[in-house]
Amino acid sequence: MTVPDRLRPLATVSVYAVFIFLAGFVFVAEPTDVLIAIPIGCGSLLLAHAVPTDQLDELGSAIMGLYGALLLASVSLGLGQVFVIGHGDVPIDLVGTNGTIGMTTVLIGGYLLATR
Repeated sequence: MTVPDRLRPLATVSVYAVFIFLAGFVFVAEPTDVLIAIPIGCGSLLLAHAVPTDQLDELGSAIMGLYGALLLASVSLGLGQVFVIGHGDVPIDLVGTNGTIGMTTVLIGGYLLATR
């Protein structure tokens, strides 16, 4: 199924918004936490900047980098928990301020790198 040319930007913006919002909820412990405003707000601002400046491809690259960083973080934390820390110790917890700020930094940094 192909999208008509006039609907392509709308479809792209919709998909990017969904992926930014989904990534925003990864490191927040509760969906009603005030901390969710950081990634959602920054992602919305990046989306609002990318649409009029016609830089949706660059934002797409930043979102792919964001999901790559999320995958790398989850795999490395899981392997670190299993092999390095052991089974009886305190688990590594990235949910909270550090994870949320780190994820937002990766998204903004990826977008800035892609637009240069």
